[in-house]
Amino acid sequence: HSLTHSLILYVQSTRLSPLFSMFKMPPPTVTSAFDSGNINVVSLETSDAGLIASLTINKDPYTDGTDKKQHAQWFHFKVSNVKDVACNLVITKLDETSYSSAWKGYWATASYDRTNWFRIPTKVDETAMTLTMTLTPTQANVWVAYFAPYSYEQHQALVARCAHAVDFDGVTPLAKVESVGQSLDGREIDLVTVGSGPASVWLIARQHPGESMAEWCMDGLLTRLIDPADAKARKLRSLATVRIVPNMNPDGSIRGHLRTNACGANLNREWGNTGDYEAPTAERSPEVLSVLTRIRETGCDLFVDVHGDEELPHIFFAGTQGVPCWSMRLAELWRLFTEAQLEASPDFQIGHGYDNDEAGGANLAICADSIAQQFDCLSVTLEMPFKDCFCNPVPEVGWCPTRAQSFGATMLDSISAVLPFLRKEFPFGNGGIGCGLEPAPCNTPGYLNPPSTECWDTDP
Repeated sequence: HSLTHSLILYVQSTRLSPLFSMFKMPPPTVTSAFDSGNINVVSLETSDAGLIASLTINKDPYTDGTDKKQHAQWFHFKVSNVKDVACNLVITKLDETSYSSAWKGYWATASYDRTNWFRIPTKVDETAMTLTMTLTPTQANVWVAYFAPYSYEQHQALVARCAHAVDFDGVTPLAKVESVGQSLDGREIDLVTVGSGPASVWLIARQHPGESMAEWCMDGLLTRLIDPADAKARKLRSLATVRIVPNMNPDGSIRGHLRTNACGANLNREWGNTGDYEAPTAERSPEVLSVLTRIRETGCDLFVDVHGDEELPHIFFAGTQGVPCWSMRLAELWRLFTEAQLEASPDFQIGHGYDNDEAGGANLAICADSIAQQFDCLSVTLEMPFKDCFCNPVPEVGWCPTRAQSFGATMLDSISAVLPFLRKEFPFGNGGIGCGLEPAPCNTPGYLNPPSTECWDTDP
């Protein structure tokens, strides 16, 4: 009776009606105050029709020297108190984002538990330059992101899992984890080494922190590499030493940046002097400096730099056909690697990608070009989509964490296939380039990729 009396007094004092309106859900809120969060709330309007949130994307620090701009495209935020509320989440000022033309054909990704991510209807208004994401959540809280995030806590769990991986005997380690340096904010640049074979294979991911699919991909590759029951992984570990940096840019990842580190450096333009400034340096890009120093110590026979592309709904290798050292040997290695990856994964394709630089015209401040030139080795940039994989679409999720992990696992097959040829005397005597086969046009300097408008104009 005393509890009932207290409730009646509370309702009377606050003039709430009906009696239990005090238990209604609080007003909706939007926040990005967490790991990799990024959004600015302009306004929240609620009515009987639901919620309209007006939002803008916070910009990265200014990138001096190379890009000469403030990047913006990555968003990640949480909407609370919205169960059964029709939500219209509107990002404005798309004209100020880094790739304003890339929004067409894009659907945002959302999750109720930060584990299972799905795509939500998303429309771009190219006149008003707005992106409207619509959903009626079935739960009180929902996270919305440009792509499914790979958190710093997940990164720590990944390297810990690798550090404790052992063979069937329960003793022999299958991987070694070490720090090769620290970021500007003092975070470790973790290097995972698997195998002890003579070939030196390097993979790095997430130079651009908003491209979280890159670390999901490396998660998949590492998981397979340290599997004691995987026969192909066991064989590769005996033939090569595979070194992987799963996250080159932990500061930018946590800060919610699209392309830069803590001070605004675009790490994929810090692998050599640009003519305007010296790179890499401890003051501007210690992440690159520490990794490049280690690569120079170990040498490199195969290099893969893993990225995501905002516009193209394709998975492809961007080659280094414009480096001064480009040769028929490197062309054959590129052919063998791409053909092996085509066989390993139906998600991979070579019909669409980037234009090739003219002969000798490569930018040697870009990672893959720099490594190819320094080590005369096969070096590629792997690109994956923020949208869906057009040649093998799954509209409900688009390109997503599990698909990126699965693709990463297939790279063990393509690496194994090209491994015997990496330092073999050329020509290889395999009937390929150098043995009568001419390079395909896409494997030559100056090649212009065909337009792929028909791909990214298609809604998921």
